[in-house]
Amino acid sequence: MHSIAVVLHLLGTVVWVGGMFFAHVALRPAAQELLEPAQRLPLLKRVLDRFFLWVWVAMLVTLASGYYMFFATYGGKPLVYVHIMSLLGLIMAAIFLLIWFLPYRKMGKALQAGDIANAAIQMGTIRLLILVNLALGLFEVVLGGAGIALSAMMVKG
Repeated sequence: MHSIAVVLHLLGTVVWVGGMFFAHVALRPAAQELLEPAQRLPLLKRVLDRFFLWVWVAMLVTLASGYYMFFATYGGKPLVYVHIMSLLGLIMAAIFLLIWFLPYRKMGKALQAGDIANAAIQMGTIRLLILVNLALGLFEVVLGGAGIALSAMMVKG
């Protein structure tokens, strides 16, 4: 079961963090270069509609597999880096929920009402929060990799 949990954890992380990386550093800048706000914002909203459904799945899979490993592998007493990863994962989930329930919904309502200016403000908030989550997610990847490497060195040595 541990190996399955690790694979699910890695897949959830790749989908969530990789999707944020793609959206933030590739999709949004390209859309901004090529499209006016009246075309760009509905496109980005449609992309987020699809991506956020996957984030829900990835978030739940990542948290569930992480806590499975936390308790089943480490008996609830893991090394410090695992505690830090757990806390950061919960913070990332809270930020996603904040995005989902506030600026994302407001952006959708603004677009439906034809209020491009307000939709742009909400997209700016979403972009900032995704940037924070992306930074946390990338830090978690580094922390997890370093923690595993350190753990392996401690076992060998």
